[in-house]
Amino acid sequence: MSREDVNATEILSRMLRATGYRWSSLALWLNGDFFDVKGVDELSRLGLRGRACLCSVNLSAYQDSAIALDGEIYNLGDAHGGWRPSTLLGGGLEGVQEKSRMRGLDGSYAFVIMHDGCAVLARDPVGTRPLYVASDGRGNAFATERKALLAADFQGIRPLKPGHVAFADKHGLRELEFYNLPEELRTLRPFTGPSQEIASILLENLRCAVAKMVKGKKVGVLFSGGLDSSIIAKLSSDLGMGPRLVCAGLPTSKDVLRAKRVAEVLGLELHVRELDEGEIEKALPEIARITGRPSPLDVSIATPLYFASMEAKEAGLDRVLVGQGADEAFAGYKRYEKVLEKCGYELLGEELLKDVSQLYEKNLERDYNTYLACSVEPAYPYLDVAVLKCAFMIPVREKLKVDAVGYSRKHILRVVGKMLGLPEYVVSMPKSAIQYGSGVWKVVKRVLKNARLM
Repeated sequence: MSREDVNATEILSRMLRATGYRWSSLALWLNGDFFDVKGVDELSRLGLRGRACLCSVNLSAYQDSAIALDGEIYNLGDAHGGWRPSTLLGGGLEGVQEKSRMRGLDGSYAFVIMHDGCAVLARDPVGTRPLYVASDGRGNAFATERKALLAADFQGIRPLKPGHVAFADKHGLRELEFYNLPEELRTLRPFTGPSQEIASILLENLRCAVAKMVKGKKVGVLFSGGLDSSIIAKLSSDLGMGPRLVCAGLPTSKDVLRAKRVAEVLGLELHVRELDEGEIEKALPEIARITGRPSPLDVSIATPLYFASMEAKEAGLDRVLVGQGADEAFAGYKRYEKVLEKCGYELLGEELLKDVSQLYEKNLERDYNTYLACSVEPAYPYLDVAVLKCAFMIPVREKLKVDAVGYSRKHILRVVGKMLGLPEYVVSMPKSAIQYGSGVWKVVKRVLKNARLM
């Protein structure tokens, strides 16, 4: 907050109540001083006035700056001895405007640097971490959830777009783009050569992505026994991480039965949350509140993610690898067949690019809030920037194959699965959406219909 007459205590109390299910503690930065509080009562006793920062994640100090980082920047700590604003800023806030400096960051992140009465906000090029900004007569505000800002009566709330930075100071809030990833993906030169050679390149990029995401973490894999999650599980296992697999669904659902079968073949530990209809029904209001999206489709997708994340937390895991993005980048949905039939491969490629570009607003925000409600951090190997670049250098014909038998969606990923030695029934397995594979769709649909929300 930028004006000293702002009642920071009241504003932050509202934000805390709106998102309170996520906090075990609350960190505040106020004019260079740090405070840790456990709830609204302690917050009110601080009697805060002036500039303040609500922070959900890592909050640290470096010289005269305060930094809040949600996520991870893989290539900063080792190369530069830790998280240092001077490394990024080049001696001043103006350094952020150097696109080459920002483009060099490799990670899944949203961060804020507060320095000398200013704040610099940034979001990774894919948008894996949500970040919202708002401004009014009281000053500038930011939060990882829209409802936190709504609770404090901010208007004009908007997401900071992926690959953008924002500058907040006494002059207001202004933004600029530092990385247009979709445009870069559109202009990449395609690979040539046989499927096996292309799949080898993709496999190496996926292996590198998984390796940096599991380093130093107690890792699990959100697991359905399908192609996407089996590839991630096998790569993690081959790296010696011994990942624990987590799954949630009705006891006789496809996902649960398949996960048990494939986990046994892979020799990996599986944690299953077997659900009953009463348990699902009881949790739906909370899940709808967490996601901020009460539609049957959004709630039915978030429900198995919610229970699987709870299972991961109970298993002592702090990060789960997720297969999100594989269907969009490698043509996994059945609707892509119709696009190909009507429009051809060139326009199918544009459709895939559009879907990847819109993931941050259509899927990632909903899912991220669900994971964090259970204090579990997601990581997305298929959405790693290097993997996405590789994906969009792969000819679309290698993603959606057509032969005498019919369509083979995610064909190049199936080649990768074979190279990893996955069972044939996993490699050839058709796509099953999580709301159907887990068996929760019919339950959610019935409950919401009876509640007259449909």
